[in-house]
Amino acid sequence: MGFTRRKLKEFQLRDLLHLVTLSNGANFSVPGAGKTTVTFALHLLVRTPGQHLFVVAPKSAFQAWRDIVSECLADDAPKAVVEQFTVLDGREQETAQALASGITRFLMSYDLMIRQQAVIATHFATHPVHLVLDEAHRMKAGTLSQRGAFLLKIATLPVRRDILTGTPMPQSASDIESQLDFLWPGHGLGVQVIRGKSPREVLGKLYVRTTKQELDIPEATRKFLDVDMKPGQLALYSIVRSEFLSRFASQINRNMGQAQIMKARRSVMRLLQLSVNPSQALSAMGNDDYKISSGIADAVIEEGHSAKLTAVMDHARALAHNSEKVVIWTIFTDTIRSLASALADLNPVVLHGGVPSGSPADLDTREGHVRRFHVDPNCQVLIANPAAAGEGINLHTVCHNAIYADRSYVSTHYLQSIDRIHRLGLQPGQKTCIFVYRSKAPREVGSIDLSVSRRLTKKIRNMQQLLDDPDLHKIALDEEEADDPVDYDITPDDLIDLIQELEGKAAPSTGDE
Repeated sequence: MGFTRRKLKEFQLRDLLHLVTLSNGANFSVPGAGKTTVTFALHLLVRTPGQHLFVVAPKSAFQAWRDIVSECLADDAPKAVVEQFTVLDGREQETAQALASGITRFLMSYDLMIRQQAVIATHFATHPVHLVLDEAHRMKAGTLSQRGAFLLKIATLPVRRDILTGTPMPQSASDIESQLDFLWPGHGLGVQVIRGKSPREVLGKLYVRTTKQELDIPEATRKFLDVDMKPGQLALYSIVRSEFLSRFASQINRNMGQAQIMKARRSVMRLLQLSVNPSQALSAMGNDDYKISSGIADAVIEEGHSAKLTAVMDHARALAHNSEKVVIWTIFTDTIRSLASALADLNPVVLHGGVPSGSPADLDTREGHVRRFHVDPNCQVLIANPAAAGEGINLHTVCHNAIYADRSYVSTHYLQSIDRIHRLGLQPGQKTCIFVYRSKAPREVGSIDLSVSRRLTKKIRNMQQLLDDPDLHKIALDEEEADDPVDYDITPDDLIDLIQELEGKAAPSTGDE
């Protein structure tokens, strides 16, 4: 078929050979293992005349699918297989016209898919379609989300279904339920998981997984750096924490209403923001119900950047001074902007949900920002949101340092962001360094960064047990063995006195000190 430009590696051939034996397949290989290449080769082997290939993917993955045909097939490959992918990104009528035009390879985003359900379902019902879901964990909510509900509804229509994701269980075992029911509808595999059967036992040999160890990638090192909160930050954090407990401690359970869950999530995000960027959190709290005294607000504003954010910036400058590029990850867009402004001397580029996709030649696009980070020696820092940039970009040829100013509870964001700099293509012996900054808090108050660490460990362990991946074991072990970001030197009385002092309620000094 002319598949000669890209030679399949041994582990790719192994995965391909197994997937060919399955009527529908799951490829859970790590990023960089060539899931796109293997899936394209699989399609060439199993396709029948007139069969369509329909790929649903996040926009960040589009370029890989656009390039795959020319990267794998020779110029003299048979005309029947050299067709490029057509991106479906127009109105519903334009999509319908493209699907009926006689072309057979299509690429569409998850967001557009749920807006054009009728035309897609009709096409699947009337044409032989090989449907591929890239980053398939995006349907993990199943019937609770529009994309999951639609995909489960049409699951029996395509003649073949394949899912690709390196993180099939980002939150819990239930995440894989909808993916199993999409691949093998009517077999009850998802129900078995919900009833407590281990996902690994349910899946058996119905999937493939290439690990980083099999890719022979030099091991990454992870270091946890815990930083004390400043007084104003600690006081504000403690008040918000106490308010959170008084509102939700007696209400949190699996039967909570959606409105209460949303309120609790907002409070959690506020605590996460306070741990890294208290002045921005204070500005955003105008619409919250918290009663914050002017003394505490003034102290937070006067302190400016948190000690943790200052440490992150100092670290980035030290790396840049040694001519080492670095990617800084934060879950908050406001923190991205704060870092970009403060690190202007390092000529940073930023990636978040507000940066549009486009041509690499356009410096205002996501692709343009990534290209500048690669080719401009004066651009030493990339500041990014893992939710927006954790997929679809490769930084490992120019950057070997990642700093986490904060992390969310979503294991996918953490694991996939690491894979931007730690993936196939690294030179032998290349060091990859991961630095995780966490805010320390008194034991009685608790550190939300420690809570994130514990929950990420649990979720990564679950995936490790499913996928039998030694790299996931090492990541979880590093989390478990790190010192807790707890300040044992501050007592509850110290904290009460600090808050009273900043609120102007402290008793006058006797002068005995």
